[in-house]
Amino acid sequence: MPETVPWILFALGVLLALVAGWIALRYRRIADANAERIAVLDRTVRARDEELTHLVERRLPALVHGAVRGVDTEVPGPLHHELHGAVLDLVRGTIDDIVAAARENADQAAREVVLAVARKLQGLANNQQLKLTEMVGRHDDPAFLEDLMRIDHTNAQILRRAVGMAVFCRAWPGRQHSATELHDVVRGAMSRILDYQRVHVVRIEDTRRVLGRVVEPLVMTLAELLENATRSSHPSTPVQVHVQLTHTGVAFVVEDAGVGLGGTEREKVVRLLGDASLGMSDLGNPPCFGLATCGALARRYGFTVWVDSGSAFGGARAVVHVPGPLLTEPGAGRPLVAVAEAPPRPQPTTTANGLPKRVRQHAPAIARPPGQAAAPLSAFQRASRKATEGAGAPTEGSQTP
Repeated sequence: MPETVPWILFALGVLLALVAGWIALRYRRIADANAERIAVLDRTVRARDEELTHLVERRLPALVHGAVRGVDTEVPGPLHHELHGAVLDLVRGTIDDIVAAARENADQAAREVVLAVARKLQGLANNQQLKLTEMVGRHDDPAFLEDLMRIDHTNAQILRRAVGMAVFCRAWPGRQHSATELHDVVRGAMSRILDYQRVHVVRIEDTRRVLGRVVEPLVMTLAELLENATRSSHPSTPVQVHVQLTHTGVAFVVEDAGVGLGGTEREKVVRLLGDASLGMSDLGNPPCFGLATCGALARRYGFTVWVDSGSAFGGARAVVHVPGPLLTEPGAGRPLVAVAEAPPRPQPTTTANGLPKRVRQHAPAIARPPGQAAAPLSAFQRASRKATEGAGAPTEGSQTP
């Protein structure tokens, strides 16, 4: 028995050594795993720090720049795609919402300021137009009347721009008319642009009329398109306007001999005419309201506007399509202003520039229904119309607004 004790102790020692070795090996593996895990966590923390720095210094500024200016800006991608998960997506989504809300608030504030200025200008221009109309009725000197016509013409252009700004700011045009012939709609648009003498109106045979509620929006739209056509073409070239009968209505076609539209310009025009979400910042600096106003009026009143480089003269062609429901047959329109019958007037003579010489006549005054404020034609339009009537019906290539 005493001889076996050493062997037992030896066996126990070996067993203890094996257990101790196994425990040491296990703890070594645990330590290695923990060290590797710590290293991974350390790399993850460093990568996340780098990603957050990249987000703050590069990606968010590019995102905000594009959102504020309303342009598509290339936003740099993430540095570490393995970290681009729900958290960073949530951060970017939150920033998008904040920028969108700030931009909407800023755009609304800008619209309110522009609308207030436009309404003030509109009131001043209307008052000046009434005074000019009164002066035309009081004076007979042809040279003085010609100067009044020029002032009234300039005033009409100011009023057109003021109303265009107000319309883009979601206001109404304000003027009311009775059902109007197609040719008179074109002449009304011509009377509101600078280079009206360059506009050639092809004889319009269609006798239908435009509904009264659509006359002013249509005149404003055609005036903007005529203004663009005269400004984008050489001063010595004409701008042609004609009316094309379509299956569902009529189309006003404006063609110029300018440089036309490039690819980028075409995309910009399509966006200005068709994007209902345009803000003030989308109109450029300084803002250009013309085509954006045309698009707003078209969506609001039910006609369509299209612009492209399809002119037969090498320039741009603009088409305003008026559907049948916005037209009426002659005599079917209900006038908004009742005019007392007046005795026949002699045909007025004209000056060298085609403006009429005013002759004093005692004609009955215009009688308007109570509470109705239908806007009269400007002195420039009335004088031009009288000159045209005195000279006979307009012919092909007529320049009379």
